[in-house]
Amino acid sequence: MIAASEPTQRPPDARLLVVNPGGLITHAPRAGLVGFMRPGDLVVANDAATLPASLVGEHVPTGEPIEVRLAGRRSLAVEDVHEFSAILFGAGDFHMRTEDRPAPPLAPPGDRLELGPLRATVGRLLGHPRLLSLRFDGLPDEIWAGLAHHGRSIQYAHVPTPLALWDVWAPIAGPPVAFEPPSAGFTLDWRMLAEMRTHGVAFATITHAAGISSTGDAELDRRLPFDEPY
Repeated sequence: MIAASEPTQRPPDARLLVVNPGGLITHAPRAGLVGFMRPGDLVVANDAATLPASLVGEHVPTGEPIEVRLAGRRSLAVEDVHEFSAILFGAGDFHMRTEDRPAPPLAPPGDRLELGPLRATVGRLLGHPRLLSLRFDGLPDEIWAGLAHHGRSIQYAHVPTPLALWDVWAPIAGPPVAFEPPSAGFTLDWRMLAEMRTHGVAFATITHAAGISSTGDAELDRRLPFDEPY
């Protein structure tokens, strides 16, 4: 696999990997996806939009710069936005490989974090010094506004330019609950959905909070994926 270096969701030369009932593997243009469907088939896609789940700020007790990557939430309820599980990173940004990022300061329960307009308290460690629960101050609307104005998309070093929100939202994106893009949905566009309907193919969605793909820590990565409500 060759990692993408540009945030292009539907490049014109994108291909499908097709496996027939006999196990034969072939390739086809991605634009031809509907041609492999039959009347009465059902396509189910994740309609989760991606949160701007990367927050830079400061570990208040030490004054050290940090990045927090939100990694989990108990439910998809709009009001249930005070508590998250999160991964703590030291100084740096996505231009540096996650494996090469410096260690963050130790953040025991009770430590305060300032993340732009957001303020949070470390609740407890979740079996690893970098995996912790956070509780944000404020009303739900204030927390959502802070995420929208200060957060950025979680990003890795193979794409050198900053991702915009529209780079990580599929055309069918709905509630903002995923932590990284449910990227299989990038295949779809409205022309393709109309073509499915014309061919008698049904379409439905599920809202699934897709989680993060890498923490840069081998021990934590073995625990992936974290719990993902839907």
